[in-house]
Amino acid sequence: MAEIRTIYNAINEGNVMKRYVDLRNIKIESRNDLLKTCQVFRNPKFETFRIIYMRNNSIINYESITSKLPNSCNVFRVKANTPYLKDIKGFEDINRRMYRLGANGYYLQHNHPSGNAKASIEDMILTERLSKNVKGFKGHIIIDHGTYAWIEKDNRTGKLKAENNILIEYLPTLNTQDVIKDSPLLHKTISSRNELARLMYDVKHSNNYSCLVLTSATNNIRLFQELPNTFINMSYRQIGGYIKNRCINTGSIRAFLATMDRPFFERAKDLVKLGYVTDCIAYMITKDKSEIIEGADKESIDQDIFKSLNINKKKLMNKEGEDLSIWKKQVKIYKKK
Repeated sequence: MAEIRTIYNAINEGNVMKRYVDLRNIKIESRNDLLKTCQVFRNPKFETFRIIYMRNNSIINYESITSKLPNSCNVFRVKANTPYLKDIKGFEDINRRMYRLGANGYYLQHNHPSGNAKASIEDMILTERLSKNVKGFKGHIIIDHGTYAWIEKDNRTGKLKAENNILIEYLPTLNTQDVIKDSPLLHKTISSRNELARLMYDVKHSNNYSCLVLTSATNNIRLFQELPNTFINMSYRQIGGYIKNRCINTGSIRAFLATMDRPFFERAKDLVKLGYVTDCIAYMITKDKSEIIEGADKESIDQDIFKSLNINKKKLMNKEGEDLSIWKKQVKIYKKK
C-alpha cells in the first residue's frame, strides 16, 4: 500500500504529560495556586478527571481517571449492577481513600481538550453529587489551552456556581502555533459539506489519494491526512480502528472523508452508515472551485463518532459477512459538549 501522508497535525506531542508528577506537599492557599499547579495536567488529546487530596493546605496525593477519549471520562470504574449502585460504590471508595490518606479536603480537576473551558451541565451534576456524598469539597477547576472554569459552593446560598472561560493571562496556551504557525489549516473549521469541499480546493493533492479530516468538538481541524485510494480496500473493522485511534491521538470527535474516486466513495458511505465516519463527499475540481458531486445518504456533519459507535450495540454484518461489532458500549458519567 502507498504511504499515508500527514499534511497537518494540530497536536504537539511535547505538550502532553507522559509520566506521573509528584505534587505532594505543594501548598494550595488560593485558586491561583491550584491553577498554576494544574497546568502540568493540560492535555489536548483526551479528557482526564483528577481528585486532589488535601490535608489543610497541602496536597498529600491525587488520582487520575481517564477513558482516553477526547470528550468523556468514566469517573467511577467500579463494577455494579446499576448506575446508581456504581455511583454509591464510587463515593464509598473516595471516602475510604480520604480516610487512609488522612485527608480533610479535596479539589476536583479535569480538562476540556476542545479548548472550551466552560462547565457543562454534566460537570455541574457530577460536582454536586460528589460534594454531597464526599465531605471536604474545596472547588472544581476545568482547564486546557489559555482559559479555565471554576466551580465552587456559594457561601450565601450553599449552591454550586460556575465561572467560565476565565483568561489565564500569565501562561502560554497549549496551541502548537510555534510549530505549525505557517500552516493555512491552523484556524480552519469544518461545519458543513461546503467547507469540506472548499478545503479540498485549497489543499491540492494527487488523484490517487483521498483525504481524511478530523475535527474537535468545536469543529477545528486537528488532523489532515492523504490516504492512498487503496486504503479503502481494508476491512471496515481495520479502517474504523485506524480512524478511532487517530481521533484519540488528536483529541478529535468527528471524521470526514473526501474523494474523487468512485470506489472509495461507495465504501466511505458504508462507513458513515456504520458510525465509523461522520460524513463523506465525492467532489471534482473545476477552474476556480471544488464542486460536490455526491454526499453520504444522510448529511450528518455533527455526528460524534464515539457516540454513534456506542449507540450501535448489536452486531452488524457487511456484504462480505464481516463482523463489525468491535465497539463496546462505554458508560459515560459525564460528557463534553
